[in-house]
Amino acid sequence: MTKVVGLVLAGGNSRRMGRDKAALEVAGVSLLNMARKPLSAAGCQQILVSGAGGLVDRYPNAGPLAGLDAAIIGLSDGTLLLVVPVDMPHITADLLTQLTDECAGQPGVYFAKQPFPCCLRVTAQLRDAVQQALTMTSADRSLFGLFQRLGFVELVMKPAHVAQFFNCNTPEEFASLVSLASLGGKS
Repeated sequence: MTKVVGLVLAGGNSRRMGRDKAALEVAGVSLLNMARKPLSAAGCQQILVSGAGGLVDRYPNAGPLAGLDAAIIGLSDGTLLLVVPVDMPHITADLLTQLTDECAGQPGVYFAKQPFPCCLRVTAQLRDAVQQALTMTSADRSLFGLFQRLGFVELVMKPAHVAQFFNCNTPEEFASLVSLASLGGKS
């Protein structure tokens, strides 16, 4: 059985939010804990956190690739890494399970036009590609560039899944999220 590890990317500067997103709470639950829940329900045997008191980036201020780097250096080849950002509170275990199922035999999978969530197979090739992107000044540091270089499979996003890709980046979006939760909506 393939080991599945979850990674919550929570190491950003939260510039648009103006404060640490990982610590923000909705109905008494932090965004960090909200991100951990579907990873656990999707079968992750271990959940890592990049930033927010967890893994420390070897390349400060280098974005999501630095968070990936911090996680994959300690993982065995063949491990599936299921990656979610801390600011996508509507992601479900079903969506994440679809990613791990689709990743069987693939270097990685992601949904069209959405870098997150994604599922990556840890390999020497992945480590090398991430390292190269982080150390070469002319390298493409985008996740989509990495996905293309490694031949990741782009999945079609179903209309029913669109709401799960809501990204909470600003105080206004957070206020909307809190308001929805207080009304008994999905949080």
